Amino acid sequence: MALTMPHVLLALLLSTAEGYSILRGHTPSVTQQVSVRALCAMQADEAEESEPAAEAIAGPPPMPELVAEPFDGPSVADPFDSADEESIAKEALKAEVGEGLSSASPDKVVVGEILLALEAMNPTRSPATSPLLNGKWKVIYASGSSPGLKATQLLLKGAKNAPKSPSGADLIDVQDVYITIGQEQPRAEASLRTRLLSFENTVKLSSRLEAESAVRLVETYEAAESEYLSLRLPFQSPVQYKRSLLVSYLDEELLVVRDALGRPDVLMRCDGPSASLESDTADDSVPGAS
Repeated sequence: MALTMPHVLLALLLSTAEGYSILRGHTPSVTQQVSVRALCAMQADEAEESEPAAEAIAGPPPMPELVAEPFDGPSVADPFDSADEESIAKEALKAEVGEGLSSASPDKVVVGEILLALEAMNPTRSPATSPLLNGKWKVIYASGSSPGLKATQLLLKGAKNAPKSPSGADLIDVQDVYITIGQEQPRAEASLRTRLLSFENTVKLSSRLEAESAVRLVETYEAAESEYLSLRLPFQSPVQYKRSLLVSYLDEELLVVRDALGRPDVLMRCDGPSASLESDTADDSVPGAS
């Protein structure tokens, strides 16, 4: 049965001695009134003491939010910055390829790994049209398949397999390959100096270099020359040779180009780029740039 408001009031009056006396028609004494008030005060104090206990059970208050303050001290430089990585990669490449094509064959896998690291840090945005291309370069590593490279590799192989003279000297001597790039077409000239017994000769191959994009060049053979007997052999259609080259890395001392199959050639500068840069300031146009 549901409780009504009169029933609730009756229960409250019966719960105390003062209320019980009132219901019976007796007026409580002063002592009874004081006792009742003291009992009510004690109950109120117990209720107040129970509240902190409930809060303690609920757990500690939340920690204040920590705010990171900016650090005003000096910044610590990264010891492995890009400049250091680039220098380390260059030194590793030089140690692997040696002095040039005439040195021992390097590990192609190691060279390829070093070149990938260097090409990722290429400092020249448009290497195919950059004046840094101009100058004299030494070929220190070659893996392409151009006719000039094939002929050089055959000469180097023949020089290593040739017998020695009675004095122990080499009968055939093949020196390094140098490429000179200028402003006027044909821009590129490759030279190779050889010696057979006491006869010395320098073979030259001239080529046109034309920029098809900011990173791609087209090389076209024009003529081959020999200082011995002053021979010159021009290349004309249908024997004319042409290939595309991707300039994947270029700075003031190193040049990396790749052919259509991705095979790299590495060239090291022999002279400073200052002369070519000074001449290019007077004429900013680069031959063959489209």
